[in-house]
Amino acid sequence: MAGRRHEYVILLILVCLWNTIDGLKLEQVLILSRHNIRTPLTARLEDTTPYKWPQWKNEVGHLTDKGALLESYMAEYFAEWLNETGLLPRGCPTDDEVFVYANTRQRTRESARAFVRGAFGNCSISAYSIDSEDMDPVFNPILRDTSETTKQKITAEMIQKLKGLRLDAAYKELNDIIDLKNSDICKSDSFCDFLQGENEIVYVIGKEPNIVGPLATSNNVMDSFIMSYYEGMADEDVAWGKIVKPEQWALLSEIIRENQNVRFNSTSLARDVAKPLLKYIKTVFEHNPPRKVTVLFGHDSNLNSVMSALGFKYYELPHQYEATPPGGKIVFQKWRDEDTNRALLKINYVYQSTDQIRDASRLSLGSPPLWARLELTECSADSDGFCPWDQFQKILDAIEQF
Repeated sequence: MAGRRHEYVILLILVCLWNTIDGLKLEQVLILSRHNIRTPLTARLEDTTPYKWPQWKNEVGHLTDKGALLESYMAEYFAEWLNETGLLPRGCPTDDEVFVYANTRQRTRESARAFVRGAFGNCSISAYSIDSEDMDPVFNPILRDTSETTKQKITAEMIQKLKGLRLDAAYKELNDIIDLKNSDICKSDSFCDFLQGENEIVYVIGKEPNIVGPLATSNNVMDSFIMSYYEGMADEDVAWGKIVKPEQWALLSEIIRENQNVRFNSTSLARDVAKPLLKYIKTVFEHNPPRKVTVLFGHDSNLNSVMSALGFKYYELPHQYEATPPGGKIVFQKWRDEDTNRALLKINYVYQSTDQIRDASRLSLGSPPLWARLELTECSADSDGFCPWDQFQKILDAIEQF
């Protein structure tokens, strides 16, 4: 723990340096956030194992009380950071300065409300979502292009990613943990081994790109395990106490990563499913006068597809098993070099470590979340991670051609 604490202090120093770079002024921030901790999305996991699953008090797919608490902690940190940079005044910002916008799912709406409470609790700022129980079209990561050419491109990308899966070790470990060979799904459907099943692509216009088979089933199981761990359940209630080493978590979490990778992290697919959200992001940066802070609450599918469509380089999140953990945020920052009057882009992934989430660590400038640098393939960054805004603008302009 001493080594990890030392790294947190280094990160804090770096954050403070970013806030005080001579001649640079922060002008605008757009935050694309995943919702915080939720209950598992699949209610019918009992068929996959003879063991009894832990009980959740919230409905399927809903934000938990702890998820709301953690989101408020992240918001407290961001409020301090935005004040420290000088982008927002101390006290209450105006509605013209801050806009918080969430998808219609309970977990995104409640994450947005928790963020507003944490950052602007005594102010008039509110969290907005459209008045509907259907998915907001801006956030809905569905297949839209009806052309056969696009279908062929997308399915080819998904097939290629399925062929590249290297999950044998993870599947074998998961087989043993859940005792799949003695499950109801083995007895009724002869699905007894993750290594033996075939993955099938489900491509339906108006629906999310999907997979049926061992990748999807194993992802549902792992989703339950990792959300239980984040939630802080007792060790014996997380995978029945069978995941005890960080190496096991790292191995098994590859299933979650690859599920998102196959379904949302290829170029043609991402440009199709993320187009409405990308257009919205473009309008935020083109609005005149610019709104200082925009916070968008969506899903891991939104973050993955946006990053793939815009051409983000490969990145890693130290001290995290997931590539898009609950409450994690892509933070787009527009800076101004006051000496040259040049606009610059900087992008970071701001997130809580696995330990910070499980321990429900409160965040502040003195105890910050982790920051990872993100870069775009088509926007050449300098040694501090800044790239020319006009290069980023060209990427945004190309959205219309997607």
